[in-house]
Amino acid sequence: MTDVKPVPHDDPAAITDHFRSVDSAPVDYAVDRPESGTNGFLITFAGLSIIVMCIRTFLVHSGFAHVPGDLVILSEDRGKVVFPLRLFLVMFFLTYAIHAYSNIWRRVFIGVSLLGKYALFCVVVDTLAWLLHDAGIISISVFGAQMISGLIALAIFPHTILKQAQLPPQGPLPLDPRIPPRAFFTLAACLALAIAGAAIALTVLYDLVEVLKSWAILGGLGAGVFLMQQLLAISTALLGVRALKKSRRHEFAPPTAVLVPAHNEAHDIGDTIAAVDEAAHTYPGRIHLYVVDNASTDATHEVAEQVIAECTHIAGTVLDCPTPGKAHALNLGIAHITEEFVARIDADTVIGPGCLETAMRHFADPRVGCVGGIPMPREEKTWIDKCRLVEVYMRHGFFQVSLDGYQGVMGIPGMFAVYRRSQVLAVGGMVQGMNGEDTDICMRLTAAGYHSVADPKALYYSETPASYAHLREQRTRWFRSIYHLTARNRAILLDRQTMIGTFVLPFNLVNAARRAMLAPLLMFAAIAGFVFPSTFTTLQWQPIVATMLGMSMIMTVAVCLIWRPSSVKYIPAYLCFRLLRSYFTLASTLSLRYPPMHPRIPTRMLRYKSAWLRRPHPAAETPAGDHHAQ
Repeated sequence: MTDVKPVPHDDPAAITDHFRSVDSAPVDYAVDRPESGTNGFLITFAGLSIIVMCIRTFLVHSGFAHVPGDLVILSEDRGKVVFPLRLFLVMFFLTYAIHAYSNIWRRVFIGVSLLGKYALFCVVVDTLAWLLHDAGIISISVFGAQMISGLIALAIFPHTILKQAQLPPQGPLPLDPRIPPRAFFTLAACLALAIAGAAIALTVLYDLVEVLKSWAILGGLGAGVFLMQQLLAISTALLGVRALKKSRRHEFAPPTAVLVPAHNEAHDIGDTIAAVDEAAHTYPGRIHLYVVDNASTDATHEVAEQVIAECTHIAGTVLDCPTPGKAHALNLGIAHITEEFVARIDADTVIGPGCLETAMRHFADPRVGCVGGIPMPREEKTWIDKCRLVEVYMRHGFFQVSLDGYQGVMGIPGMFAVYRRSQVLAVGGMVQGMNGEDTDICMRLTAAGYHSVADPKALYYSETPASYAHLREQRTRWFRSIYHLTARNRAILLDRQTMIGTFVLPFNLVNAARRAMLAPLLMFAAIAGFVFPSTFTTLQWQPIVATMLGMSMIMTVAVCLIWRPSSVKYIPAYLCFRLLRSYFTLASTLSLRYPPMHPRIPTRMLRYKSAWLRRPHPAAETPAGDHHAQ
């Protein structure tokens, strides 16, 4: 690490709040709503849930003994519901419509759309279940019908957002997929084996499965679904490890440019540059460093020049980008670079020994378009650091490796990512004015016939949020990006030509919806179980606990033991952090902008009203409260 001290700055708040930038909430597609927006959602949701449960309690005690425990129309076992899932989803959709960021007419339209589509699918599911049972073909339980409609709801939510929210337009997407068919065959084979394995386990080990369900180890969407998910992830991860080992055997170390965009990073950019200089000492090829000062108001430029002047193994250049926005800084830097390979590194990131050599070996395969590593936290002092460590092991040390098994890596974090410069320019450069530019470039490279590689052997160390405010800003931005990315790359969604469009992107959309619903789901279960226990007499706690813990906790323990056994002690904090992550995911959906609507203006004409969203709005500037656009 460098001993250079940051040049003093007149405004200490700039260091404390250095994480905020124009990328935190892109003005065209997001609003920086205060925390009261999410809290207001939860208060409204709890209030509506209590009112509905009070009405049901009144009906039950008024002689309507056959009032169903959930919104089901099946003639058999309507009163034997494990959990009122459909009632929860109706409350969630209604509350979201109430708190969506737009005028009242648009919110009404969102509510009608969400509830109308969900009601239609529920009627179809229940009718088909009744017809199949009446014909003697198969009997679908109430629980089974609930689970099917629950999965449908996880698709309805992102579908409605993508249809109605103000999101980026479709970008240039030169479709030329060259993903080998074996990638699809690999995923299909692993999926078939996972389904077969889960079915066999449920049949042969029935008694053990029942015990695990009673202990809340299996459950949630169903024991079979949980087993299938984990078996699929394990099998593809094993294939991913095999593929990475094979790819690392190549020797490839071409001249490489290191590009560091920096906005108000005077406090730690010196460490980033020093780490690059140290890496250049062992890297066989030539390295040139480009630092792009992106409209900084502190001493980033001066500190960068001072540290570069003291480097012994690299030459460096400091460029100025007066236009705020990381994508602007990246595009400016790429335009100045002459090397074919570009390693972008965030100014709060320190690459580890051998990180660059490991990443570059994968580019010996001409079909590789982007390579990344594993973003370890730089410290383990705060609860955020410790939770982040476990999260990194799970996300990048396990799930990303499983995606490597069938060329399904959708995005490489921009903290450290290496690209082919010519291909980045060919697909249009870094997108500006939206969240997720690092994943967007990987998705467009995939559409152009390349695939990304995430190698956990390429270690680097990145800044962990130092405060709750920083964590909230970071995660809201990250979780919002899934909708920005899908809208900009909508042409590949379910395209059946790329692994990302066929499977990974739809899965991520559904998973984002599930994560946004987790905190309200636990709140709803607590209200039903503790406030109305005599009304919901068939309610079981095991499926709810299994959704939060269960097999996911077992997998977390296993992964941590593989990577570093001592990290297991952080798992309880990490499980609580998952609930906080759900809260931030919900906040990200509430930060999306929706164009205003008027009952006399056809929907197709609303695009001409989009300019309304680009002007500053009082709600975005009110730190003490939250207001809807009127």
